Amino acid sequence: MLGAGCGMFACSNFLTFLSSLPVLTAAAILRYYSNTRCSSYLEAPMWVLGIFLLLVSLAGMTGSCCGVTFMLWLYQWLLFLLILVLFCFIALMLIAMGESGSKSGRRWNFLQGIVAEEGNWIAIRSCLSESKICSDPAVSRGTSAVLLPIKNGCCKPPSQCGFVKNGSTWTIPKSGLASKHQDCLTWSIKPNRLCYYCKSCKAGFVGRLRNDWGKLTTFSICLVCFLIINFIIGCLAVRRSHAVSLFQTTRRD
Repeated sequence: MLGAGCGMFACSNFLTFLSSLPVLTAAAILRYYSNTRCSSYLEAPMWVLGIFLLLVSLAGMTGSCCGVTFMLWLYQWLLFLLILVLFCFIALMLIAMGESGSKSGRRWNFLQGIVAEEGNWIAIRSCLSESKICSDPAVSRGTSAVLLPIKNGCCKPPSQCGFVKNGSTWTIPKSGLASKHQDCLTWSIKPNRLCYYCKSCKAGFVGRLRNDWGKLTTFSICLVCFLIINFIIGCLAVRRSHAVSLFQTTRRD
């Protein structure tokens, strides 16, 4: 590649490389430092996106350093394709969030459908149980106000049931349960059951999904803005390099 555009293109490649680092870091945090191992629905896409960005930057570096024009164009087209894919993802998520103001919203129903599907819920329930999310001391104290929705729904009986806190366990009062709701009858003091079979646990997990998807959408918007700037820099570099090449050819003629 000619020297006129080499610096700009090197900057573009370096920005792409930098953008892959926070994505891969986030994926590693989900993989090794997450409170539970039930976040695979976020972990896999993050790994794919981070590795893709890394490979794209390597393609650009190869093209700019070795003067391989094909790799330079491949870099730009792959970057453009990635921006389009992220745009489509963001658009779908924003439309979904715009329709999820209440439980009748489509996105809420979509997430509920995923979680409620028997095969999915069995795997999620097993994951939550094995990850020991209910070992939080706040759960033992029964302080619902400081608990995340997923812990409040899966680790303690619903408040309308009327269970009484007795030390570290919940007991049925002498007057009986205040409600005959299914979750009240499903609750168990066994550590591997608790309220993992309750509808409130499913609702808590859906709440967690909604929160995670919202964060992922915000992150994707920031990443797209970053990649668009990067793509423009790359286009300017290619255009400038092409202009200089034509100028030098004209001078020789």
